[in-house]
Amino acid sequence: MKIGFFGGTFDPPHLGHIGAAYTAAKALDLDLLLLIPTASPPHKKLPEDTAGSYHRFEMAKLAAGELEGIKAEASDIELIRGGSSYTADTAEELSRLYPGSELWLICGEDMLLSLPQWYKARWLAENLNIAAFSRSEDDTELIEFIRSNTGFFKKQVELIKKEPVIISSTELRSMLKQARGAKWLSKSVYAYILSNRLYGVKPEPDALWELVQPWIKKKRLDHVQGCRSEAVNLALQWGADVTDAENAAILHDITKKYDRAGQLLLCEKYDITVSNSDLEHENILHAITGAEVAYKLFGISQEVRDAIRWHSTGRADMSLLEKIIYLADLIEPGRDFDGVEELRRKAYTDLDEALIMGLEQCLDYINKKGIVPQGNTAEALNYLRQTKDR
Repeated sequence: MKIGFFGGTFDPPHLGHIGAAYTAAKALDLDLLLLIPTASPPHKKLPEDTAGSYHRFEMAKLAAGELEGIKAEASDIELIRGGSSYTADTAEELSRLYPGSELWLICGEDMLLSLPQWYKARWLAENLNIAAFSRSEDDTELIEFIRSNTGFFKKQVELIKKEPVIISSTELRSMLKQARGAKWLSKSVYAYILSNRLYGVKPEPDALWELVQPWIKKKRLDHVQGCRSEAVNLALQWGADVTDAENAAILHDITKKYDRAGQLLLCEKYDITVSNSDLEHENILHAITGAEVAYKLFGISQEVRDAIRWHSTGRADMSLLEKIIYLADLIEPGRDFDGVEELRRKAYTDLDEALIMGLEQCLDYINKKGIVPQGNTAEALNYLRQTKDR
């Protein structure tokens, strides 16, 4: 059995890691590729913002699952062993786990060049085949290094051509805090980072939209996109956080497709508490469940969570973001009710007056339907009228 192992902190595992692993597995025709997260690298300390070992292992498992057409797994042997993660200790353990197998160490060219200085370097050179990624067109230095160390390397040494991915995990962690960097991650790994709030991540709107679409009925996608563009424009007009506004709009109808029974199942699954009053107004349940699902799965802030929660009814003393999402939902380009054009104009000249108009129209519509309005809408309207009169 031909087994390759590729180690690293995988903090997080990005497309550079996945691409390199895939290239090596194909070039070596491996029967099994192991991605092995490091417990503690001997040559450097783990950064302060590192994900815990459990999360790094889970992300490595997801990354392994992205390697189509090859058998790949994540291994936690270094995490279980703990302490400094020396390659020799890992290789010895793999030799015991897979007796008789042909083991290949997969590493970068810089690691190959420094290998004679490693812990138990001679044992490694005598017992492992080594595959090193070559990042440059000219392999003269590497070839000369291998030739000059023929007495040191007892097994095969292969060079694998691989275009470098110009991103480091350190840079990526910094980008994630700024709602950037998703393009360097697989969807599954990015979704994991969001749901577990790793690295202080702030959702990146375009990447979030890709993750959210399966939650939304096709006929509602245009409405959500319209709300998204309106929310961005309103945020720019009134000085709100544009990324928060865009993310709230993307997520505001995330559970809209579920009927009452489905909403109650979501409440049970995500431990969401709803009042008897909420249950009497089924049309607003999606705002309650949507806010909680979005918060638990997509790494949003409390401010964005609240904007989703109150986008259907409003409430007294709404935040700027809550006002923007309430109105964006009401005036997005697909809306064509009587008075919407005036409401659109007002939204960009007097936000609170537009909100009063919108709440009045909603209450009027509800009353004409013979429905008892949810109390928060009237409270929102009364609060705005009182504050406008001061």
